[in-house]
Amino acid sequence: MSATEREARIAEATADLANRAADFDALDLLHDLTHHANGLLRVQGAGTTVIDDRGQVRYATASDERCRGLEEAQVELGEGPCLEITRTNAVLPPTGFGDGSPGAERWPRFADYAREAGVVAIAAVPLRTVETTVGALNLVNTGQPVIPVTDLRIAQAFTEAAMGCFAYHHRVNGLEQVVSQLEGALHSRVAIEQAKGVLSERFHIPLDEAFARLRGHARSRSLKLRALATDVAHGRGPSELNRQR
Repeated sequence: MSATEREARIAEATADLANRAADFDALDLLHDLTHHANGLLRVQGAGTTVIDDRGQVRYATASDERCRGLEEAQVELGEGPCLEITRTNAVLPPTGFGDGSPGAERWPRFADYAREAGVVAIAAVPLRTVETTVGALNLVNTGQPVIPVTDLRIAQAFTEAAMGCFAYHHRVNGLEQVVSQLEGALHSRVAIEQAKGVLSERFHIPLDEAFARLRGHARSRSLKLRALATDVAHGRGPSELNRQR
């Protein structure tokens, strides 16, 4: 049986997410999880939310500005799929937001926002270790068909691979270390948003393109996204990044 190109890329992505247990950056890992989910699953957007040190669900990563807005709206409204899945620790199958739909009945205020954003359905998979749930991977469809069951299973494999890194640190250093890593990721996210704004203004490009440029530069040179974003936000971005078009 020969593997398809997509199957090979899925296997490579799973290995990429799993092979970082000894030394990894939490924010880079969550961004890579988002990137693989958005690129390899039948969705039009993806992102992650995590629980901070006060037990509050917060936006961590997003494939684009629409997904970022969807995650932030749920946090602000106090309702929505990513909040519910983070708290219930259960996989959410594709859930629509049309009038009379399950999503509209469960999260009426967020459903209004989702419809205005052009969302057809959202699915979600918890980010969990054996001991605890730390967040959710959120999968967005803006058109039909919505994500199939087989892709949800792949999403679960991605999250389990990524969470193996956190589980390792939990076993070695305890839960406080995991919470510290996630809190650090949330703080680093602020620098990334600032860097996106700097690049967007400097080159008159959309925020999505600014992030793609930032992340592409970091990956191509094996840099920590957090460190690069901090430099750019403080006007110390590398000249190679400034010349990219």
